[in-house]
Amino acid sequence: IITARGMRDMARKYNKAMFGRCHRVSCQGQRVLPVGQSDIPRLTTVNVFCPRCKQIYFPKSRRQGNIDGAFFGTTFAHLYVMTFPEPPPEEVMPPYEPRVFGFRINKNSAYWKGRAK
Repeated sequence: IITARGMRDMARKYNKAMFGRCHRVSCQGQRVLPVGQSDIPRLTTVNVFCPRCKQIYFPKSRRQGNIDGAFFGTTFAHLYVMTFPEPPPEEVMPPYEPRVFGFRINKNSAYWKGRAK
């Protein structure tokens, strides 16, 4: 799939969102690419890589979750993003801010204690 013909075929599938969409709300339904965490067969199953948040996730599809990750390898998703770069998103969502009855939660409250600072 890393040949010119394979990349074109995968581009068609990517544009149809056949691999799914990112689970994160802030990615606004970004299409994802298949990626393996290892190039060694039968070590891990396939995951999906989001080009917007640069994270990998378990695929939602049970069918995709049973595919060996080595079929796609650790290279394909990143090579695809370098070969077919997408323009950056026009509007960036502001970070989520937790609220209670419309009021922001104070940073010194018990809600934030013990969380990353």
